Amino acid sequence: MGGTVQDTLRIIFVWLHILGITLWVGPQFFLAVAWVPASRQIADLPTRVAAMRTITRRFGYLGGFGLILTMVAGTYLISDWRNHYAQPSDVDFMSLRFGVVFVIKMTVLMVMLAVIALHMFVLGPRQLEKLEAQARGEHVTEEELRRVRRQSMFLSVSGLLLTLAIMVMGVMLNTTSWSLQEI
Repeated sequence: MGGTVQDTLRIIFVWLHILGITLWVGPQFFLAVAWVPASRQIADLPTRVAAMRTITRRFGYLGGFGLILTMVAGTYLISDWRNHYAQPSDVDFMSLRFGVVFVIKMTVLMVMLAVIALHMFVLGPRQLEKLEAQARGEHVTEEELRRVRRQSMFLSVSGLLLTLAIMVMGVMLNTTSWSLQEI
């Protein structure tokens, strides 16, 4: 069977990277495709808001863990790129498609993290606060709710699309017949 410790580590870290991505992306699709439409069926507003708070908090834990796992595994994978892909030390990282795509991928990751942070820490809580205020009988106009809902949805969809773009770039990096070509 063979294989080296380095091969074993590579397999483990690729698996952890994929697991992390799955824990990050899966709940995003669940929220968009299953939870949002299903939550509209909960007629009692306080119950709906309480369920939203629970689901989004747990999504935050699961997705956050997935992001951390992805970044830890990704850090190992990129630190070992030259050895894994048998690239001599005189080959400049940015002279390969691999380096350029990796830098773009990390830039898109930073944008995605900013979008998600804005959603998780500003607009998401604002939307829940408006819904909770409405559930308590306070005056919240439908226009206020619609506006914050639209902003929140825009950030959610943007975060998901950025995540999917990052995933495409990951596939590009691992298509070595393409990515290890010089620019």
